Amino acid sequence: MADRRKIGTKDKWKEKTWYTIVAPSFLGEREIALSPAADPSLMIGRKVEVPVSDFTGNFRKSSTMVIFRVKECTGKRCTTEFIGHKVSDDTIRRMVRRRKERIDIIMPSKTKDGYRLVIKIVLVSDSKLTANKRGEVRSKIIGFINERCGSMTLPELAQYIIGDNVYNDIVDTLKDVYPIKKIEIRKSEVLGRDGYVEEPGAQTQIEAQ
Repeated sequence: MADRRKIGTKDKWKEKTWYTIVAPSFLGEREIALSPAADPSLMIGRKVEVPVSDFTGNFRKSSTMVIFRVKECTGKRCTTEFIGHKVSDDTIRRMVRRRKERIDIIMPSKTKDGYRLVIKIVLVSDSKLTANKRGEVRSKIIGFINERCGSMTLPELAQYIIGDNVYNDIVDTLKDVYPIKKIEIRKSEVLGRDGYVEEPGAQTQIEAQ
């Protein structure tokens, strides 16, 4: 006797379509992932993490991920927006060793085109700092980041953060306060944009193909 449970059963995978996900235009709109969905509306809001090295060719940054979110689908092609980046915990742990001092800075900022962000920075000094010196370091970093964010659009800031120049600029900013060489912008997160209401989307995370 035939198994009645199998009669009329549909293969849900066969009902799904594969969609091509591309990076934002400021990163060349290159293909970064493929993902299946039963309907293009289900792709909206999905997140994709891609190694920075895929865009910069700097494989020393392969543990740093750029995070995108699908915002629109046309046919089988889905465009994305930059919503932040993150550095792996292992990379941060390797930075901090015994007899070193870790300074964490978590700060809000805003780009010149109205995007609000939270930026998290970690610095490691070769020796313990006095409270005054630590305060000077924090003040310099916060002032520097706010100045750069306020002078850049979100696409410009994203390219700056995932590039190498930001680290050289921070070192240069701190040279008259304390010569800190180990610096990492460990995370950035776009919270929203002034004058815009962000629609909640799906939170499915997709690995880059």
